[in-house]
Amino acid sequence: MNSTYLNILNELPDDVKYVFNFSSKEFADKNEKVFLSDILIFNSPEFKKSYALLSKLCEKNVVMHCLAVSVYTYEFGSKIKNKGHNINLELAVIGALLHDIGRCKTHGIEHGIEGGKILRKYNFNEKLALIAERHIGAGIPKNEAVELGLPPRDYIPLTLEEKLVAHCDNLISGVNRVDIDFVVNKFKKRIDKNLNNISNGIQSLPPAVIRILKLNNEINNLLI
Repeated sequence: MNSTYLNILNELPDDVKYVFNFSSKEFADKNEKVFLSDILIFNSPEFKKSYALLSKLCEKNVVMHCLAVSVYTYEFGSKIKNKGHNINLELAVIGALLHDIGRCKTHGIEHGIEGGKILRKYNFNEKLALIAERHIGAGIPKNEAVELGLPPRDYIPLTLEEKLVAHCDNLISGVNRVDIDFVVNKFKKRIDKNLNNISNGIQSLPPAVIRILKLNNEINNLLI
């Protein structure tokens, strides 16, 4: 591995180094040029500021999950950028780091909204606040937000950075990477316990699961 990677890694907090070593070494070894292209993001003042606030406010397991999502977002984002797509990789990586900061207030579905409030309180970029608000599943439309008792507006990811964070968050359970089948089954159980609804011989899927599958396809299509 390039000495640049090792030098930067050694300067990062222990938790960040752990996540890199735990989850991204194989990608880094196979895609060294792509991986190293923006690695300095993790040593930037904005990343350090964000990590410090997250660590101050949230429990360790939340911090570690956010770091895992951030590193996965970097990997996906690096490949998307390398394919010629326009993405603000630093925004996506830091948005991923802060996406669950609202869990310092609640672990309920409203944690996304709480995260947006916290980031605005600390004068973070509004784009980061929107990433936090819109990251749950593949977003929550206004009608479902009302049913869930959330303020009545859309919480659907619109920008590529918002979509990528939501997607990578879906694919991380704790700090472990999971596949889309794991994600679909998790949301099925969470949203609809009555999965015997059959339409034309095909099991109906909850709208939230359909959105997750569409987002998965959208992101994967960017890598072709």
